[in-house]
Amino acid sequence: MFASLAPRVAFVPVALVVMCAPAHGWALVVPPTTHGESTAAPPSPTAVVDACKIKPVEGLAKSTVATYPLIDDPVAFCIDEQGRFYFAESDRQERGIEDNRSSSWWLLDDIASETVEDRLAMYRKWEAKREGGMAYYSKWSDRIAQLRDADGNGTFEHRSDFAGPFNEPLDGSGAGLLAFDGDIFYTNIPNLWRMRDADGDGVAEFTLKDSTGYGVRVALRGHDMHGLTIGYDGKVYWSIGDRGYHVKTPDGALLHDPRAGAVFRMNPDGSELELYYTGLRNPQELAFDAEGNLFTGDNNSDGGDKARIVYCMEGGETGWSMDYQTLEGANQRGPWNQEGIWHLRPDLAPHKVTAYSPLQPAWTLPPLDHVSSGPSGLVFYPGLGLSSRYDNHFFLCDFLGGDSYSQVLSFALEPVGAGFKVVDEHPFVENVLPTDVDFGYDGKMYITDWGGGWESGEKGELYAVWDATRVADPRVAQVTQLFAEGFAQRDSDELAALLAHADRRVRQRAQFALAARGNITTALLGDVAQHGTDHFARVHAIWALGQQASRNLRNSSNLEAGSLSDATSAIDFVLPLLHDRDALVRAQAARMLGEARATAAVTTLSDLCADDNVRVRAFAAMALGKIGAREAVPAIVSMVAENADRDPFLRHAGVQALAWINDSALLGELSADPLPATRMAAMLAMRKLRDVRLAKFLNDPERTIRLEAARAINDIPMPSLRAQLADSITRFTSAPSPTTTSNAAAVASRNHSFTREVWKLTRAGTVADLSDTALFAKTPDESKELPVAAAPRNAGNQYIARIRGVVEAPLTGEYTFAIASDDDSILLVGTSDDPSTLRAIAHVDGYSEPGDYQGQPGQRSQPIRLEQGKRYAITALHAEGGGGDHCSIAWTMPDGRVEQPIGVAAVDQSEFPHMRRAIEACLAEGTPATATLLCDFALTASNPMPMRIEALDALGAWTTASPRNRVNGMYRVIDGKARDVAMLNAVLARKLAPLAENPDALLRSTARDVAVKFGVSLDPDASLRAVSDSTLSSAERVSSLRSLAGDTGGRLTVGLDAALVSDAPLLRAEARTMLLRNNDARALALLSDASASGTIIERQRAIQDLASLGGSSGDAALTPLVQQLADGTLDAALCLDVVEASTSRNEGAMHTALERWKISLNDSAINRYEAIALEGGDAVNGRTIVLYHTSAVCMKCHAIQGSGGNAAPALDGVATRGDARYLLHSLIEPNEKVAEGYVNAGASAMPSMQTVLTDREVRDAVAYLKTLQ
Repeated sequence: MFASLAPRVAFVPVALVVMCAPAHGWALVVPPTTHGESTAAPPSPTAVVDACKIKPVEGLAKSTVATYPLIDDPVAFCIDEQGRFYFAESDRQERGIEDNRSSSWWLLDDIASETVEDRLAMYRKWEAKREGGMAYYSKWSDRIAQLRDADGNGTFEHRSDFAGPFNEPLDGSGAGLLAFDGDIFYTNIPNLWRMRDADGDGVAEFTLKDSTGYGVRVALRGHDMHGLTIGYDGKVYWSIGDRGYHVKTPDGALLHDPRAGAVFRMNPDGSELELYYTGLRNPQELAFDAEGNLFTGDNNSDGGDKARIVYCMEGGETGWSMDYQTLEGANQRGPWNQEGIWHLRPDLAPHKVTAYSPLQPAWTLPPLDHVSSGPSGLVFYPGLGLSSRYDNHFFLCDFLGGDSYSQVLSFALEPVGAGFKVVDEHPFVENVLPTDVDFGYDGKMYITDWGGGWESGEKGELYAVWDATRVADPRVAQVTQLFAEGFAQRDSDELAALLAHADRRVRQRAQFALAARGNITTALLGDVAQHGTDHFARVHAIWALGQQASRNLRNSSNLEAGSLSDATSAIDFVLPLLHDRDALVRAQAARMLGEARATAAVTTLSDLCADDNVRVRAFAAMALGKIGAREAVPAIVSMVAENADRDPFLRHAGVQALAWINDSALLGELSADPLPATRMAAMLAMRKLRDVRLAKFLNDPERTIRLEAARAINDIPMPSLRAQLADSITRFTSAPSPTTTSNAAAVASRNHSFTREVWKLTRAGTVADLSDTALFAKTPDESKELPVAAAPRNAGNQYIARIRGVVEAPLTGEYTFAIASDDDSILLVGTSDDPSTLRAIAHVDGYSEPGDYQGQPGQRSQPIRLEQGKRYAITALHAEGGGGDHCSIAWTMPDGRVEQPIGVAAVDQSEFPHMRRAIEACLAEGTPATATLLCDFALTASNPMPMRIEALDALGAWTTASPRNRVNGMYRVIDGKARDVAMLNAVLARKLAPLAENPDALLRSTARDVAVKFGVSLDPDASLRAVSDSTLSSAERVSSLRSLAGDTGGRLTVGLDAALVSDAPLLRAEARTMLLRNNDARALALLSDASASGTIIERQRAIQDLASLGGSSGDAALTPLVQQLADGTLDAALCLDVVEASTSRNEGAMHTALERWKISLNDSAINRYEAIALEGGDAVNGRTIVLYHTSAVCMKCHAIQGSGGNAAPALDGVATRGDARYLLHSLIEPNEKVAEGYVNAGASAMPSMQTVLTDREVRDAVAYLKTLQ
């Protein structure tokens, strides 16, 4: 980056360069050109306290340490040994560092990127979208600032720009800093930098690019490279978000994954760069606990998932892919949501299990807990400065865009098996917008505050929090002195004593200093490790011995006399500790011996695979894997088998060990083991090794193992095995009923009862009626017992109804209830069979499609624990206005089976993930055989209806498939134009007809749509009957009408005539459209009449159809409408449609009228929106926009029925707070009026939707918000 720029120092003494430079050389760094040096008069102590907005827990002091301009847009910070602060500052947020949500035009290019060079090519491809072209990316800069407190009064008076500007197109964000032994490490995509200020003037003269190739995608802003920290082993660790990486290591290896976030580590000199953990979304910071375990906070995707605390166990994967972020609607977040990858396990978080899926993949490691909503900075308490309550506690920044709802949280972790659970979670500092948190050597906690919002804005603060009594502890002053003076010059005995210091940072630096002295200190360290009385002194001594042994192992190719014996000596001191009484000591000894590749430890490590302590077992197994101990495989397998897949962290230890040992023959033998847990471990090890033999597991007798094989082939992916995955769908076409439960308890438990009561009204039933207890207290007009929890469809208009009864739980565990209805409904469930215990748990706003139990966030309840055999009251309240109507209740049982509605045979969804992947494989293979397989799958009545429809949808996409995997959104191209349509038609002609006559309406419609697309003839008489059948849905009748398009027997004419006089507006509109396409002479007159006098939806469709007419006929039909627009007499629901229809036409009178309308708006954007977006929107599409739009991301901050963010007001009942104009203004001018309770946060962090949504999307969003009563 800096090679072509003039150095700050013209002449640097050669001796200085040699002294400062690592083996592969430093480069001179450009002088900063942004802020330069600055000084400021410090505020008075009183002013500091008065101006400090933050609210720490009771008893702590606080102060404002620095504000803008001394600190400017701080993302992260670090503190060096001399107490100087360094800040990673970014002015480029949405000003050079972009986000797919605001640059959606390049999404496909982004998810196709594999290298940073691909990303640069994408920028150049789309540079016309940026003001100034490619220069746009370099207008603003990131930088590193250094702040110094020259007089030691606790506030900074001096600032210098340590390094920068960082403003190459590929740069940013600069989001991680680490000060270590005179070097400053800095993560700024695409590079990991190391810098040094040799002369102490606050400016780096030397810089080195340790590695490059990070950030191959844009993804989301903030998903950068960060988390720099020093590990227990003296290595530098850091993290990256899901922007991916393509990095060549110094030893020539390639680290490549364009989809996931990860953790890396290397030696401080840049050597031995390796991948440590992967599958993360955005691990902003990393922190080790006192035992050397690594953790991070990973944030949620605004798709109903939760932010997580993750234990980064070496070699593990969390399971996130950047592609998931872009999946919305029915496939929102793909497997991440559908297979519960982010869910908690009840054994790890029994106090907070809000969701758990039995489908959670075995190849992933589950989160420990759901903590915070916007995890950012993370630090582990070093041991001094606070009360003993905070021993072994972490502090986590929860960044939510505004200080009034952001905070710094504190929590601790306790071991559970080979993993951990979160305890003592609570707010520690509130009213702060924190990006990073750390402890100074003075005992104080320091917190950077972004200053408000999500984008750069020339603002920021640094705060301090401390316990006045405890920072006066003499040991705190000692810490400051120790770091200022350094450790390298200290006596070995003094350093050995410091291994027991109360401050973990002191212990660590003493460890590193002793380790660096080699064989001179080995015996001293061995004595502390074996005979020390302080636990932490022993642990640090073990780690120091491990550093010595590992260093000698690295140097073994160039041995000096005695070096090998030195390594052996370090190992010899640790070997006896494998028998130590302290389980934590045994665990660390095992870990160190594995990293030192100590073959002498194999026998004892094998024994430890059966240790009483589960964490010891895990470390022993992984140590054996690192050693490559083939002879230890029986011990590892025995551990895996005994675990029986119960503890996922212990299973991972065994799997990782097998993968590291990498004995192909042994894995082949294990794949045939009679125990499922052993075969699962073999399968997962093969996945890690990309071993093609894993395809054999597609036929394993265990469902979970078959599913893991399907996941590996599709998700990695492994294209050479795709045909076998496609063929595995035959399991679901030959089995008698793979999805109907055979659980005896569930079959026997049908002791439910349901009654439906109806109260007829003389007006439309509304959501307000559902809270009118007087209405439901009256004698119902109808009352009927129901066999299942579902009302008959299309039962009438203008009524309210109640389904009430009791359900009996067939199993003990967590149940999720759901409701579907047309129109509004509320679902209530009791804690017993007493109706007085009923409470509302879910609802439908407006309406949902029949059988759609998850289209709205409020439709599904949180998990509710029920006990087997116990009966519970249940009630659904339902309001109906007019048109179609239905109401039904479903539940998902603890074992993952679903009854939709309650009372029908349960559907086992456990095969859904395999089915989805097999369907995708059939589509991708694209052969006559796989087309036949999809048809056979759809024809198999025992297969679940959603998957049968998915198979038909895949057939419909045969020649027009998206370049994205249907399961996980991964980029993969299918050349549909090269496919043989005649072949497909031959298959469809043989197979499709029965599906078009299926009793299920949606399956019938989907089959007909496929037939229409490919010109396959179906029974035209059946289609004609469907067009005229008023009991069918509008969608099915439209589909049937379309299927008549190719009929030559006169049925199309009959069908069109029937449709034109039908009771369904959508069907009438479709008939007019088809007449226009067929050049029917009646079309123009019918469309003109409909544009003036039909229902709103018909008038809108007619205007769109008229717009498609060229020439004078279209102009003549549209001009009167445009004149009405200009006169202010046009129905408001049609204004947008008329504007869109007339904008590109040049007819004189029309153009004049349109210009007259524009003038009336007074060049005001809000006036224009009020004219076109208050009425006429599609609430159904509006719901999709509010819930799923990838650029608007409404649910990132807002919530509906408890689902979503908490950084902005919940949208429940938003329509009662104001009219449509109020709702519109909240979208276009969000700062015009800030909601009560959020005023103190300052300007709203919400951007105007004017730059995010199209006009039509704004109108639809308003229509949906109007339904939220």
